[in-house]
Amino acid sequence: MKKEFFTLNEACELLGKSRRTITRYIKKGLLNPEKVKTEKGVLEYRFNRSELESLKKPDTIGQTTGQNIKIEKNDDDTLALLNDTMKLLQKQLKTKDTQIKQLLERQRETNYLLKGLQDKVLMLEDKSKDTKHRTDDRTNDTPNAIKRFFGRWFKSGDNYR
Repeated sequence: MKKEFFTLNEACELLGKSRRTITRYIKKGLLNPEKVKTEKGVLEYRFNRSELESLKKPDTIGQTTGQNIKIEKNDDDTLALLNDTMKLLQKQLKTKDTQIKQLLERQRETNYLLKGLQDKVLMLEDKSKDTKHRTDDRTNDTPNAIKRFFGRWFKSGDNYR
């Protein structure tokens, strides 16, 4: 009478593999044992003879490292992986779009603040002209006025006149 179901230890002996290797096969889906509760209340694996026999066939299992395991990949698995990857990339793209919008808003705010600072600098330049009573034609030229202001500020005004 042939036994139809085997315990983990019996499966290890039958296949000539370690417990660790058999548990790896379970995690990889190469073995699908039933979980049975013993009289002591402990869950144990029960392996089907036909499933164990299919793993004993040559060319299906290599060394105990599992490097030579041949698994036929299903197209559905590949499509599922591609779908997951696509969803991840779409999520990352949305995050980057949000970051770009935030940076553009900060750029607008910075430009607004710089414009206000530039206006204040020009007002200061005009006040300094009034106190010195300058009547130079170049004072009405805004770019030259800015250059002169910064030239005085950095004490290198000769380079900017």
